[in-house]
Amino acid sequence: AGWVDHLNGQALGPNVASLVGHSDIRAAVMGLGRSTSGEKPTAEERQRMVAMLEESLDAGFVGMSSMTNPWDKLAGDRFRSRALPSTYASWREYNWFHKVLRRTGRVLQSAPNLNTKVNISRFFGASASWFFRKPLKTTLITAADPKATPGIATLFGGVTRFVNWILGACLRWQAIPRDFELYADGIDLVVFEEFGTGAEAMHLAEEVERNELLKSEAYRRRFRRDFEKRFSPRVWHRNFYDAHIVGCPEVSLVGKTVGAVADERGIHPCDAFLDLVVAHGKEFRWKTTIANHRPKVLEKLLAASDVQIGFADSGAHLRNMAFYNFPLLLLKRVKDAQGQTKPFMTMERAVHRLTAEPAQFYGLDTGTLVVGARADMAIINPEGLDEALYDYHEAPMPGMGGLRRMVRRNDRAVTATIIGGRVAFEEGQFADAFGQERFGRFLRADVQDREPIERTQAAMALSA
Repeated sequence: AGWVDHLNGQALGPNVASLVGHSDIRAAVMGLGRSTSGEKPTAEERQRMVAMLEESLDAGFVGMSSMTNPWDKLAGDRFRSRALPSTYASWREYNWFHKVLRRTGRVLQSAPNLNTKVNISRFFGASASWFFRKPLKTTLITAADPKATPGIATLFGGVTRFVNWILGACLRWQAIPRDFELYADGIDLVVFEEFGTGAEAMHLAEEVERNELLKSEAYRRRFRRDFEKRFSPRVWHRNFYDAHIVGCPEVSLVGKTVGAVADERGIHPCDAFLDLVVAHGKEFRWKTTIANHRPKVLEKLLAASDVQIGFADSGAHLRNMAFYNFPLLLLKRVKDAQGQTKPFMTMERAVHRLTAEPAQFYGLDTGTLVVGARADMAIINPEGLDEALYDYHEAPMPGMGGLRRMVRRNDRAVTATIIGGRVAFEEGQFADAFGQERFGRFLRADVQDREPIERTQAAMALSA
């Protein structure tokens, strides 16, 4: 409730809806050390944790955000490289929260363990009604067509539909309507957490200490063994011939792949990569595409009823990805497909998928154009839905010591943004009062299982 009061006391720009973090609840009750040690909460702590979730939902939060994938790690000095607190919870603990979310009709957002992928079946079972209970609204990160395991794309189709239709689940995967392109500064990229020697290097915060490790011949042999394991669980394709150098003090290398550099130097690609990291640190910047490289497979994912358009994660990975403009990218993809014999989606359907559909799922009174509703809308110029949407930009982030984050700015595509009936942005300029006066509000999740009002007409109006 304090968070809601805080937001409503600010000169908010956009509207805001919130999920409460399982890791935050766990750390607040157990302490950061115990919550990341594998220790189980006591009966009293269990009661306090469940009460905190219930209080959050009473304040209007849309649900709880959890994490079971161990890649995301703590920084700092005390518990560096420990996984997030929620990853240490037992499934029994998860069930405490699931019961509350199911009873209240709120949402569980989570991510399966991407190393083993086994616990996906547990999420299926938790979401299912099994013919005797309410389904648990569940949204998982993320539906994609990875290069490393291309067959897994079927999981986001037939398997999930079976669970939803036959077992009565309410499960949605999140997806982005573009190739899953990642940027990295040296070895600082989350996918290195998926194998032991990568995580070992990521643990070392000091560049001198890290470089000593990376120069070690023994470490390099272990790194190469981990990197080349054929049957190890992976999301990253681990192909340095698909790692393109975009920035480097050795300017002659820009535009080449790490694999090509290795060939020129007559060494193994792993050695070439580690040499570049040791020589240039974070000034060695490269990119790769790990998923969504097959347009037709991606379009099938985007059209699936059990997939939400909405994964970004850009705010957590400021130097690695910038999917902020995913709504525009979906509209562009749909626009480009309109000339095809069988377009994968109509423009009206695309608008509905970006507006009323997520509002309905999260129980928010927004997302439709109807008389009496708040006038929250974006005015899109179809002529601006072009290749500029994919352009790369960086901008300094205030208060972060010169850190430059990845951004997306598409002023030609977004003619205007209207929040609460007030023009907040128009023709590339923010309103004078924006940032000084309140435009947006905290959106409470008070709407339970409502039917979307005239959603087709609303989507058509917004499309027009």
